[in-house]
Amino acid sequence: MIRSRRVLSFAFFICVALLTAGFGPPKMVDREFAATQRLTPGELRQWSDAAEPPPVTAAALIVYDVEAARTLYARNAETALPPASLTKLMTALLALESGRLREAATVREEDLTGGATMGLVAGETVTVEELLWGVLLPSGNDAAMTMARHLGGDASSFVAEMNRRAAELGMDATNFRNPHGLHEEGHVSSAADLMNIALALLEYPLFREIVGSRTAEIAGRTLVNTNELLGGYPGANGVKTGTTPEAGECLIASIETDGHEALILVLGSSDRYGDVQKLHALYQANYIWAEGDGRSLSVLNRLYDADGELTSLLVEGEPASVLLHRWGDPEMVGFRRIDRFAEEDALDADAAGRVEWRVGDSIAGVQELAMR
Repeated sequence: MIRSRRVLSFAFFICVALLTAGFGPPKMVDREFAATQRLTPGELRQWSDAAEPPPVTAAALIVYDVEAARTLYARNAETALPPASLTKLMTALLALESGRLREAATVREEDLTGGATMGLVAGETVTVEELLWGVLLPSGNDAAMTMARHLGGDASSFVAEMNRRAAELGMDATNFRNPHGLHEEGHVSSAADLMNIALALLEYPLFREIVGSRTAEIAGRTLVNTNELLGGYPGANGVKTGTTPEAGECLIASIETDGHEALILVLGSSDRYGDVQKLHALYQANYIWAEGDGRSLSVLNRLYDADGELTSLLVEGEPASVLLHRWGDPEMVGFRRIDRFAEEDALDADAAGRVEWRVGDSIAGVQELAMR
């Protein structure tokens, strides 16, 4: 009888303990002694699903955040594939680096290779900058050949320079055979290599202006950008398309959202615009820019010196910002570090300490503290 009562009492306390503790998923601890983030089963599934890009038709892809300088998703990024007219990005890079944009080039019959065209005519004279527009907007093979011959002395010498520059950029999977991207055996590059060229080109304001233009009046003709995302997808502002039967549909797209730029690259696609939009939606759903600004932390605004006089702390410098995975990264937390605050001479000091913004064990940014 006594034993039965003990068993019943034990069972009762177990039930009470379970009810008190509650049910649900375990807490995800983002820093020591601070269980602040509880994920539901649905959120955990989202986290798991976010590890892989959605079904797309591209043979290779990269999603890259420019400000964070971080590859977020990649598939077959190192695989050598035909790059089609994305080849012209290297042609454009060499033209911009040459410093010869104002030079005049005369078009020759041998430059008119067919395919996509700027509409050049043998014998006419255009500047290298006008050819650059023709290379990047309508993806003119005639413009690429004219530019290559003019800058390199002949097309083969220019192609050799393309490969030399590719080696400098660490493009190990790349071998160019021509300046335009029409199919040739052995003419290959990779998603990672082409991303390197795109990032180098984005340093040039003229390049951004050209690839962000839907149309332009150049050398007496209207040029139309081949990138259909421009004007049709929010935030799209470049970069370039490419298509051949062997390469399939290729595209590097620059998309800006709330001041943050993503580059999305697809090779060997059968639906490049659909692929890019799916990948951009994945980027938006799973990544967020977090900002920490010490000016918003009122607890930092006041201190008392040794005489009991009230002193203000000023937060200086730009707010810290960091790209975080919505489901997998810990939150950004600010830590105050005061160098001195109870000394009379501290009132005249320019530096009183700092606010460190941390994500886990990493410092995402620092703002200085000064006493007023």
